[in-house]
Amino acid sequence: MREQHPLALPPPAGAAHWGEEVLFSPRVMDALCSVNSVFLGLAAELHAQRPGMPALGLPAHILTAIARAGSGRECVLPLALCDLRFRDERFWRNEALACRAVNDGQAAVAADPRTRRVTCAAVTLAWHLVQTEPRVARLALGLEPAVQEVLDGVPLGSLDALAGRVASSLSARFCTRERFWSQVTAVLRFGPKTGGLERLRLLGLQLQGTEAARAQLLHRRLRRTTQA
Repeated sequence: MREQHPLALPPPAGAAHWGEEVLFSPRVMDALCSVNSVFLGLAAELHAQRPGMPALGLPAHILTAIARAGSGRECVLPLALCDLRFRDERFWRNEALACRAVNDGQAAVAADPRTRRVTCAAVTLAWHLVQTEPRVARLALGLEPAVQEVLDGVPLGSLDALAGRVASSLSARFCTRERFWSQVTAVLRFGPKTGGLERLRLLGLQLQGTEAARAQLLHRRLRRTTQA
């Protein structure tokens, strides 16, 4: 049985009674593990197809390490390892509108089938979490509230078309953070019992917090510029 590390809210200050709230249920963790597994599998496939070339925003040596470590090994994290510009409201609003167009079939056909498979899994998970557990959607995928609002308005029947449109934007999450991906490959190679999984989990949450703070700062600057 694999180890799981659910993210829990800390107790309030003082002597108030409190109960630990586990945000990442076993079902959510299983879904995240599935999406991460197919994404790592895609990274290994792309490396095998074009050895020595970067892909998904990752440098060649990280792709090599993923392939050698065995992409099929489970990496149980409360974080998605893939990204689809989940902080870009304008991008998602435009794509959500376009996917309902009558002549949208060409975009879906143009997407690489392997990339589209991973994208479809990620988009479906994002849509489901937005509908049922919006806090988890933000923590697990980095979905900004405005992007959650966009996804919330997408009908279930449009998800496949939407996945086809955004497939070209698929990349590795934190792809510029080599320390993070080095720890990912170490966990894949040696397993979670060495303590590497807990360090990876904490690092991922720190990076996500940094991204969220940066996005909020940018939003405030844009709002001040607009109001000026």
